Parts: sequence; structure tokens; C-alpha cells
Amino acid sequence: MRVWVVSREYAGIAEAGGVKNVACSLSETLVQLGHAVTLFIPLYGCTDLSHVKDYSCIWHRPVNMHAWGMLQHVGFSHGYMNGVEIVFVSAPPFYKKKAVYTYTKSEERQDPRHKKGTGHEDSPLLNTLFQKAVIEYAGTCEGHEAPQILHCQDATTALIPVLLAYRSRMKTEIASFFSRTACLVTIHNAGPGYHHSYESLEAASRCTGLPVQWLEGGLNGTSVEPFLLAADHAVLTTVSPQYAEEIMAGTTETAGLSEHFRAKGISIEGITNGIDFEKYNPADTAASLLPFAFDPENLDLEGKYHCRRHFLQLYAAKNISSIASSQKGEAAIEKHGFLAEGEGEGPPIYISYHGRIVRQKGIDILSRAADVLLAKELPLRFIIFGQGEAVLENELASLAERYPGKVVYLCGYDRSLSRLCTASADFAVFPSTFEPCGLEDFIAQLFGTLPVAHATGGLKKIIDNETGFLYSPCTSERLCEVLESLAKTKKTSPEMFESMVKHAARHVRTTYSWRSVVQNHYLALYQKISKK
Repeated sequence: MRVWVVSREYAGIAEAGGVKNVACSLSETLVQLGHAVTLFIPLYGCTDLSHVKDYSCIWHRPVNMHAWGMLQHVGFSHGYMNGVEIVFVSAPPFYKKKAVYTYTKSEERQDPRHKKGTGHEDSPLLNTLFQKAVIEYAGTCEGHEAPQILHCQDATTALIPVLLAYRSRMKTEIASFFSRTACLVTIHNAGPGYHHSYESLEAASRCTGLPVQWLEGGLNGTSVEPFLLAADHAVLTTVSPQYAEEIMAGTTETAGLSEHFRAKGISIEGITNGIDFEKYNPADTAASLLPFAFDPENLDLEGKYHCRRHFLQLYAAKNISSIASSQKGEAAIEKHGFLAEGEGEGPPIYISYHGRIVRQKGIDILSRAADVLLAKELPLRFIIFGQGEAVLENELASLAERYPGKVVYLCGYDRSLSRLCTASADFAVFPSTFEPCGLEDFIAQLFGTLPVAHATGGLKKIIDNETGFLYSPCTSERLCEVLESLAKTKKTSPEMFESMVKHAARHVRTTYSWRSVVQNHYLALYQKISKK
């Protein structure tokens, strides 16, 4: 099949959240199975081209279009990455961005109004410009076959099916080009803050060029929602069956979307994300990016503990103040606190968290729970790595200061260091208030680190007491109870967790490979909707 994947982020090129992994793994797996994939992504100021082959900066002819009432000049760059054709949408508003969705510390220094971690003020323009450019690109494709499937990743690309439907009413070359193309929109997160909605009908019409009557079906209060508009012109999926159920039942946070989906009779199909084991295999240091090899499936864990010692000496020691990030365009990682090995209490138990520092991830819950547990002088060490909301970052920095030797908080981003943090721990905690799918729990299990998670959304794929631990309700008190119980058991009977470590690693590798997910779910869905 011929598939176009459209995404604002992509692993190895421009990274932000979990969308990057899905877009990359889905595209590469489709290519491995013999399908033709073209990936569309903006060309940012933070774009990493080091893995892109045969890169051509000026490719095809540029196009002109209107967005936000202004004429925009857009070009296209081109290359290949692991067999996937990459088309970069080149336009000045993207060149200036040092991160995919939010401002960085360096941008805040240049303009104090652009607070680190806050969304780009011209986000509606960026999304609209990107989506319209993908459609206009078809006008540069003389002699090329149209895609059978146009797969849009998340709200930032969800208007493409609507724009295509509007264009199809006109007898143009572009309308003809897409006449047999089926559209699919994957909802990666329907929670508040992830809708990329337009503030009003008038703003949406001015930015997109669509008539107001075409936008009224997307109203959620006074805002215009891309997901609601897309539902009339595309098949909607999300990243786990559990999250699909919660969206439709209204039992997860969607800021009003659930009610509108039900009222319109819209159905959402849940397909659990996979994981590329080959990119994380702890027995292969070139793949895992870890300093030592080990194999949880065979309970060969010596390398895991070498990784821990390496982390404690090079990244968590008292005399280290900051760490240079290996990621292009990323600032140095700020280090708060340090970790000391136990004195007289025996080996400590290490608990890690890696992810975005936002309330959805339950960071405030984790902070309160850690405070209570450490006040009890339990032999615990907390490793926390991530960046996000300034208030929560400060809260974690304060926690590290209050408990010297017991908490280290690393504020920033680095792929290899994030994996080392997870591999160094005994348990990885996921106190998310809601979670569409989750990838970090997969990574933890492959690295022999048992997940402890709130039983919500995609985290329910963890099998309680078989591949990890689930708990409810999502409170700091309940998290304290679970972690204290696990810590006591780990201290007195560490061998009790060995079979779980082995089973969890094998279960993830065999059940959730991307090859299996694509063959058994996505291709079947592609074929079904393309026939329609």
C-alpha cells in the first residue's frame, strides 16, 4: 500500500512526546513489510538531520498559500531514513522554533514573554500552515501515485481530512489526486491542553480559510476542535482499547470531547502502540544506549547493576552540578540533589520516573508520596528525570534539597540518560491521572525494572502481579502504601521478584512488537477503509 504519515514530530528527527515513537515505528514497520511510506514533518530550528540520507534542501517547487489571512511561502526538503521517504515542510515560522511545541530556556532569555515550557503563541498558524502545505504538496507530484491511506497523527494534523473534503468540492488537480485516498486520524491524547483547538469560529475561519458553516460541527463551547471536525471525514483511532473505552464512556479527562463524540454517534477504535524491541534490546548496548549489556529474560542482571553504579558515579554524585545533553539543540541538564548508597541499612531500593513533568503524569502525587516515604527513613532512593511545568519542576528540586542523598532530579532531556535512569532502578512509577497508552512502562519492563502504575487507560496493559503492579485510586496515600509494601518485600525477599522480571520482559517483547501491531491491526484497518 501507499501510505502518507503526517506528524509534527518523529523519533530521531524532531522529538517531543510519545507521538514521535508511534510515527517512526509505524512508518518503519510498514516499510519493512513492503509498503511505501512518505512521512511529512516541519523543518524546525531543532531538526536533527544526522540520520537522514540523501538530504536535499531544495526539492520540488515551492507553493504559496494563505494562512491566518497572510500569504505564506512554503518549500519542501527531502531525504530518507531507514527506508521511509521524508518530506520536510520548510517555512520561516518553523525555522525559528527550538523545540517542537514549546519555548525553550534560550528562547525565554531572548524574549521573556516566551516562558520555558509554554506553548508557541503562533501554534494555530504553525498547525494550519503545516496541514495546508501537505495538501498543496500534491500539486507538485506530477506523475506520482496518490496515497491510499493518509494517516494523521494527533490534533495538530487532524484538520487535513476536513481541508481535503472542502477541496474535493472543487474540480482541481489536487482534489482529483486525493479522490481515492482514505483518511485516518489517531488521537494520542484527548486530555486538556492537547486539543490544539481554535479559540472561536472566526479565528478558525480566518486561520484555515474554511467557511464558518464548515467549522460549526467542531464547536466545543466557543472553541473549534480539530478532532470533532475530523470525525465527519476520517476514521478515528486512539492508542489503546482501554483509552478508547474511557473516552467514549466519559471516564477520562477530555475537556468536553467525550460528550460531543457520544452525541454525534462517533466511534473510536483503540489499537495499542507497539515497541521496537530491537531499538531497546538491553543485551545490545548499541541499541539500548546503555553502558553495559544484560538480559532480563534470562535473569542475567549483572550488567543492570553495573549500569546503576555507572549512573551513581557519573550522574548522581554530590560533586556534579549539571550534565551536558547529547541531544541537538537541548540545553544542559540541571541536576538537583544527589544519591548516596546506603550506610548500615544495606543496599537501597531505587525508584525511577522518566517522562514529562506535568500534572497529567501525576507529578504532584509522586512528590507528596516520596516526601512521606522518605520522612519515614525508608531505604529508598528516587531518580526523577524530565521537564515541563515550572511549578512542578521547582517542587521536585525542593524535594531533592530536603532529602540530601535520597533524591536526584534531572531537569532536561537526553535519550540515552533517560534510559539509564530507568535501567538503574528496581521499580518505575507511573502515577498518571490518565494515560492514553504509555511507552515508558514497556521500556522499564524490557530493562528489568518493574512498573508500578495507576490503573488507567493504556497502563492497564500491565498485568497486575504478573508483569508489574497496578493500584487505584490515584492518590499519594495509595501510592505510598504500594511502594512501602513493595520496598519491604524487596528488602526481605528480593528473589520473589525474579520470575516477574523475567516474565514481564518476555511478555512485552513477544506481545507488543510493532510488526505484530501493524500486521494484525493497522493493515487490516487500512485495507478496510481503503475499500470503502
